[in-house]
Amino acid sequence: MSPGPSLPRRLFATALAASMVLAGALAVAPGAAAGPEEELREARQELRETKARIRERARRMRVVQRGLNRLATRIARNEARVHEMAREMTKLTARMKATLRRTRALEAQLAERSRAAYILGPGAPVLYVLTATSASDAASRISFVSEMNRRDALLALRVAESREKLSRARFEVRWLQHERELLLRQLDLDRAELRRKLKLSEELFAKLKGHKEEVIAEISRIRPFAVCPVQGPHAISDSFGIWVERSEKRGGDHVHQGNDISAPTGTPIVAPFDGIAVTARNKMGGLAVKVYGEFGYVYNAHMSRYGQLGPVEKGDVIGYVGSTGNALGPHNHFEWHPNNGPAADPYPFLMLVC
Repeated sequence: MSPGPSLPRRLFATALAASMVLAGALAVAPGAAAGPEEELREARQELRETKARIRERARRMRVVQRGLNRLATRIARNEARVHEMAREMTKLTARMKATLRRTRALEAQLAERSRAAYILGPGAPVLYVLTATSASDAASRISFVSEMNRRDALLALRVAESREKLSRARFEVRWLQHERELLLRQLDLDRAELRRKLKLSEELFAKLKGHKEEVIAEISRIRPFAVCPVQGPHAISDSFGIWVERSEKRGGDHVHQGNDISAPTGTPIVAPFDGIAVTARNKMGGLAVKVYGEFGYVYNAHMSRYGQLGPVEKGDVIGYVGSTGNALGPHNHFEWHPNNGPAADPYPFLMLVC
């Protein structure tokens, strides 16, 4: 296989943009720009457009969700109020019936007293007093007539009060019925609005999910790495693009062009794709190997020793983790150079295989 076959420009731009979107989904800070190449400009533009679409759909989702939450809360409270009103109406109706029975009983008593007074005539109380047999009898009869008049007046007052209570109870029942009808109509409107917003939420969620699945599918289809380059316990530092301040003896200040994969010395480093492995030893990287393949080449540095070189397949051991060159500890300094050009952040793609 010849070194460095090129990935078509559009395919690379889509892959890199998708990787950046995935990096955002993983809450990872994106690396610095790899260079002024057209592929990166296209990738950045596509990334901006993709992020803008996702942000807008996510914003609409949040707005709709807040509306759904408010509606659901209002419906729950109104439903509770409807049940409470039903209980109030039951109690009030029972009180109204009891008041009606008392009112009718008092009205019957008052009617009986009225009939008796009518039959006796208006002069009956006077005649009753005049027919007394003695002064004490007359005084007793006057007291009796007064008491009967007082009782009749009290009975009439009780009838009036009972009628007023009955009227008030009937009004309260009618008011509760009216309020309940209004509340039920509002519940119907709220439920219809809830169904509408739920449908809108489902549509937005489907679009958002479909877009993310499309991005992930694109990454899976053209992802550059088939396997993790370090086969063993490891920790990946998302350090692409950071500014490294070092003395001239240790390489001087520079921008970090890859990800550091820390692992114990001697951990196997493998080819992440089919290609050709060649040595790339240098003062900074120490023992290093480049693997050229379909998606450009990768650079592995600070090895403790070499493995298989020449034609390799994904998973073939090309070296072992070490700390040769300018390294503070055992790790694989891993760079990815798409289309054999400037380095690009490999972290999102490493997250798919490591």
